[in-house]
Amino acid sequence: MKEILASDAQVLAVCVDPVEENARTARKLKLEFSILSDPELKAIDAFGVRHRDAMTASGAGDIARPAVFILDRNGVVRWRNLTKNWRVRVRPETILKQLAKIR
Repeated sequence: MKEILASDAQVLAVCVDPVEENARTARKLKLEFSILSDPELKAIDAFGVRHRDAMTASGAGDIARPAVFILDRNGVVRWRNLTKNWRVRVRPETILKQLAKIR
């Protein structure tokens, strides 16, 4: 995280959970970034990452599938990583490499 922030980048997470739940999660995990609540799935749909009828702890519902987007200062998506398997996540080294390319 320190290296990503040192590259003049910001990290944000977006999920469907309410603000209060995201705040609890952030405190519990001692996250160094914000979790934005998107219960109406507007941002999730805008980025095309809605996972319809996903099985969650609270039952089936729409959530965001795991994804990483790198946007430049103008809000243009410069790189993205999408996965169909929620267990497979992009490595920090890959994110740092992509950030270096858009500087």
